[in-house]
Amino acid sequence: MDIKTQLRELMQRNNYSIAHISTATGIAKSTISMWMNGNYNGKIDKITDKINNFIQREKERTDNEELPIADISILKYIFEIGRLCHTKGKIGVCAGKAGLGKTVAVKEYTKQYLDSILIESDSGYTAKSLLLEIHKRLGLSGKGSVYDLMGEVVNKLNNSGRLLIIDEAENLPYRALEITRRIHDKTGVGVLLVGRHILFENLRGFNNQYDQLYSRVKYHKFLDKLLIQDVIKILELTGQNPALAETYLMYSDGNTRKLEHLITHSISIARFNGKAEVDGAVIKKTSKLLMA
Repeated sequence: MDIKTQLRELMQRNNYSIAHISTATGIAKSTISMWMNGNYNGKIDKITDKINNFIQREKERTDNEELPIADISILKYIFEIGRLCHTKGKIGVCAGKAGLGKTVAVKEYTKQYLDSILIESDSGYTAKSLLLEIHKRLGLSGKGSVYDLMGEVVNKLNNSGRLLIIDEAENLPYRALEITRRIHDKTGVGVLLVGRHILFENLRGFNNQYDQLYSRVKYHKFLDKLLIQDVIKILELTGQNPALAETYLMYSDGNTRKLEHLITHSISIARFNGKAEVDGAVIKKTSKLLMA
């Protein structure tokens, strides 16, 4: 396949315009148009080299995209507790280190169970901002006082059997967590709180002063590192040699995000060095290039 055909297919596949190609390569739009139509009289080799470089860069970018979702233990734990909270109308907590794949899991849950509501909190959340977000996700105006918002959220969720998921729930101040409990108590909906380990401390209080809140937690799970079986599943799903699972697990420290980066970048480095496939030496070399 010649370089012009490759470029046209790339533009069609990714919906790229000539303006986008121009920005990415530094070649004028008119020059690209003339080159593609065979009307360019300048230094064709220079243009061809720049276009080829762009195509190769895009190919490597595609190769390094996120891995497909695998049925690993982290996903299973969150689905199991999420489903219990959903069907039983209870409060559950799943907490672990950053990078385990918790956010991916809860997003996948909401795709499969459309009656669940996912709120992705951040460090700026207050009790009112949480209520506003829930209010809007329920198709309401997202406006009003805390009192009005609470009343309308409760009316909308009452006896609905839905599940409220709050990701990165460790960012919520105590008052926001308390409002979440009140929504649960008043409506009977299930609640799943997901976040880092400190979430458990936030729910209890450093002096156990939040017993009323923590006592509502029916199900909980401390999420730890990936299992060797998880790594094997991911490698099989991506067409990699499962015999490398122990090496990948060791250099990724059982962290899903680091494993994902380690796999994709190891593949790229192996190709860059002319190797047909990844081996232990490539994984070790790649691990030194990644931030811990």
